[in-house]
Amino acid sequence: MKATTTTTSTEGPTLDEIAAEAHAFLAPRVPRRAPARLGEGPDDVMGVGLRRGDAELAEVETARAWQRDLFGAGLAWIDGPVEYGGRGLTEAHRNRVHAVLREYDVPNTACFMVGHDIVGPAILAHGTEEQRAAYLPGIWRGDIICCQLFSEPGAGSDLASLRTSARRADDGWVVNGQKVWSSYAHLAQLGELLARTGDPADRHRGITAFLVDMGAPGIDVRPLRQITGAEHFNEVFLDDVVVPDTQRIGEVDGGWPIALTTLTSERSLMGDEHNGLMNDPVRRLYALAESTGADTDPVVQELLAESWEREQIVRETARRSLDAPAEDQTGSVLKLMSTADMEFYIAVATRILGPRLAVDHGTWGTFAWSQLLLGAPAHRIAGGSDEIQKNIIAERVLGLPRDPRPPIPDRPTTTTTLRPQGPA
Repeated sequence: MKATTTTTSTEGPTLDEIAAEAHAFLAPRVPRRAPARLGEGPDDVMGVGLRRGDAELAEVETARAWQRDLFGAGLAWIDGPVEYGGRGLTEAHRNRVHAVLREYDVPNTACFMVGHDIVGPAILAHGTEEQRAAYLPGIWRGDIICCQLFSEPGAGSDLASLRTSARRADDGWVVNGQKVWSSYAHLAQLGELLARTGDPADRHRGITAFLVDMGAPGIDVRPLRQITGAEHFNEVFLDDVVVPDTQRIGEVDGGWPIALTTLTSERSLMGDEHNGLMNDPVRRLYALAESTGADTDPVVQELLAESWEREQIVRETARRSLDAPAEDQTGSVLKLMSTADMEFYIAVATRILGPRLAVDHGTWGTFAWSQLLLGAPAHRIAGGSDEIQKNIIAERVLGLPRDPRPPIPDRPTTTTTLRPQGPA
């Protein structure tokens, strides 16, 4: 299964025409988003992982209905190939449509983030024609929610040390192991899995990528309660899970390039101004300062100005990255910028609110910042920790020497699944 790429057409509507088309679709369906003012609309600053239980399921159903309408109007996958349900236009067209969408109170579609921006690009770049046709239209129509089955309890930032195994069996594979920190796995129908098919000492060269049916026998998904109170992440146990060979992506033991495609997409997502991780943080900070009277404080004024500057720099860097070659590692740069900005915005909100940030006394726009504060550490780790991104930039962009690598210890060839006791 040789990796291929599909190009999109530069012909079609102009940027102004596609924007007008989006406005025409949205205006009769959803209200315009009002400027951020304290006391108006929802006060969630964090854009993902806030709901659970029935509230989350209701949000997902609303998102699916909305995504179907968007797909039917040709506004879901603007820069995707036409043969798989895309519009066949450019990234500039996509960004223009996303900018229009941000002007309206559209439903929260964060549950599709992993499919659209992480798993989908890997299938498009490395999947077979059959895999692309089977999954990409459903992913972008909202029929399929995806999750990423990469990290393990003993293999997070050092992903090449993963121990989940896949062994040959008839015309397929039997997978055993454990994954963790899998966003939306409790809702997903499809997972992108990395498993060890070669000798552990081979590290990168002994890994294979698969597409896994999350409803298959032997898969046990257990949500993890976070400090925010949400259950956005999951641990996933795989006990003798049978995966047909037709679900393998790429060559046997050739999964590392596919992993890099996936991780690069994830890092770029985190630096994208439309990523949905935060809901208009800078506009909300200005509204917060004005409503509390802190906007007259010279220190706060300076912090607000820097917040605006940071937002503009990320946007401009994201635009420039559209034409940057892969070796520039702009995904890593944007990921670092995004997480640093998130922490800066939180610090500004803390300066403005003080103790009101920590106490849920019902005042609009105050305690909501604590959700972002508590969720921020996860974003520093997602897609590769900040330390890993700095190493990537240092070694692959700046050409600095690699740190000495310790010798690889012998690892057992069998995998022990660490299963917690008690009810699921």
